Amino acid sequence: MQIPEEYKRFREDLELISERNRYKILLTLFASDKELSFSQLKELLPSIQENKLNYHLNILKENNLIENRKKANYKRSENRSFYSLSHKSLKLLNKLGLEGAKKEFHKLFDQMT
Repeated sequence: MQIPEEYKRFREDLELISERNRYKILLTLFASDKELSFSQLKELLPSIQENKLNYHLNILKENNLIENRKKANYKRSENRSFYSLSHKSLKLLNKLGLEGAKKEFHKLFDQMT
């Protein structure tokens, strides 16, 4: 029996986000419902070392699970790189049933910030 291509891609995406740190990053972006800077992510996820955070953000970005917007003009003290969920990751998280919990995630996130 041949597995449909859609299920193969879904399985690959699940394998990507099953890594604990990547899942934390996605859930943090999901809970915030807005783009976050690298500094904000670092502050909200202190258990992930800076170099590992950068590594996992790159993997998520390469696989189109997050979007990265960079400011062209910025002052040295300003954040210059911002991350948000892609349409693909929102669809994936919804398939996992997290859309219904979105309000609760927002409440938790608001309490943290």
